[in-house]
Amino acid sequence: MSRVALIMSTYNSAAFVTNALESCLTQDYPDIVVVVADDGSTDNTIEVMEKVQEKYSNLSIIPLPHGERGVARIAAIDKARELQAQYLVVLDSDMVLQPGLVRECVAYLDRNPEVGALVLPEIAFSDSDNYWTKVKVFERNVLNNAGEDWGRNSIEAARFWRFDAYDSTGGFNPNQISFEEIQPTIRYDAAGGIVKRATFTGLYHDEKYATLKNLVEKKKYYFSVMDNTLSSEDQGIKSALQRFYFFRPVLYRSSNLKQYASHPGLAAGMGVMYVTLSGVAASEVLKSRLRKD
Repeated sequence: MSRVALIMSTYNSAAFVTNALESCLTQDYPDIVVVVADDGSTDNTIEVMEKVQEKYSNLSIIPLPHGERGVARIAAIDKARELQAQYLVVLDSDMVLQPGLVRECVAYLDRNPEVGALVLPEIAFSDSDNYWTKVKVFERNVLNNAGEDWGRNSIEAARFWRFDAYDSTGGFNPNQISFEEIQPTIRYDAAGGIVKRATFTGLYHDEKYATLKNLVEKKKYYFSVMDNTLSSEDQGIKSALQRFYFFRPVLYRSSNLKQYASHPGLAAGMGVMYVTLSGVAASEVLKSRLRKD
């Protein structure tokens, strides 16, 4: 039986991390380890996780000083490697796995030895019902509707990896702060590796409370440091443009066009969001380039 390591990083995640951990630790697969690296939380995230740890001996918690998500993820992955896992699952602390996800993904990879990694479809939800939260949930579910094949214009990072396939990519770069999550997937694809979407399962992703303002503020920071990521990858800028908002083929699938017709208000909001964020991206990347010059 192959061991599966589910890893995540946390930062001030006390409000939702228990649900994420329970969804991992109650999977119906016999050999699972869960490793969490906490990125210097200032709330009671560690204490909340320790309460969960009292029930599960296969949960490891690694407290770290606050740095960046990539550093915390690498620490968790190193621990998973030490625990001799054959499969690696990279998660966020606000994600909840569907029951049976681990078992079904391992079975799929056993049947398809040519596939090295799987994208796990993210089923968006939120307890908030304001307009921009609904737009964000709608957008995520549109992007989800992309079929099994992962292509050069895809934006989703593979999350369920054969460990040796992940290692072949060089893994996460601790110096990359934005859009670092997808880089191993892009490198793996560029080297001829096969990535598929696990259309037979998925995970729930809480979009929480969204406004156009907080979406812009969040992305503005990531765009301001995006050039650091792109300049450290062989196909950085070209690859980013292939995946940039309106260039994503998934947006134009016939099934998604029907969704826009059925929900014109949400589709309009999605368009406004993309136009706004495209402008923010162009501005921040230009500022970054000018600072370097």
